[in-house]
Amino acid sequence: AGVNDGDVYGFITVVGNGILFIGLMTYKRIGYRALFHPAGHSLTATMSLVTVPILMVVPGLVFLAGAANSLVMWLFPMSADDVARFEEQMAPGIVPVLFSCVVAPVLEEMLFRGVILRGFLRQYSRTFAILWSATLFGIAHLNLYQMATALALGIVSGWLYERCRSLWPCILLHAAYNGFVTGYYGWILDHPESQTTGPGVAFTGASFGALIAGGLILLKLLGTKQVAR
Repeated sequence: AGVNDGDVYGFITVVGNGILFIGLMTYKRIGYRALFHPAGHSLTATMSLVTVPILMVVPGLVFLAGAANSLVMWLFPMSADDVARFEEQMAPGIVPVLFSCVVAPVLEEMLFRGVILRGFLRQYSRTFAILWSATLFGIAHLNLYQMATALALGIVSGWLYERCRSLWPCILLHAAYNGFVTGYYGWILDHPESQTTGPGVAFTGASFGALIAGGLILLKLLGTKQVAR
């Protein structure tokens, strides 16, 4: 059917994760409502509170994680095979965008926050639980070049889950993050000169300003106590 290897791999991953989750949820006797939103308050209340500040932090978080990733690539240069594989993953198209911006955020948050972090929070301190679940999230990407990015995203998502006791803010953050990365990569492909000049001082400054403002808002809203227990 002309489907490339990356899309086939993505399909296999989705099916495999689906089988895994069906087994885990049956074994643990967890319903989907309990997995996605175990908080005692309404989903609408949660998302009304956090949606705007979460979207505000995404561009700056992407650039921060990108800077950390650049350091990793400087220390451990990518091989030609690694470059080709990442270019294939980021290639424009309906299937890659669907997996990156919809399927991956839902499935990965179900596993790493809904199952792993949820279990860790019952056994360990919140700092230990968030850091180790984020570390596992980074390791699960199976390459150094996505580990720093996944670790940063995992820490923020883990904090959101611990505060809100809901997967939906984590899914929103993850989907918006991947969507921004995908859109930014597409913009670079359309503007080759930007590979050397970057996104521009004004845009970068606005992104970090929004990151600081959105982060402060989230700390103000969620930092003193959990939204729900």
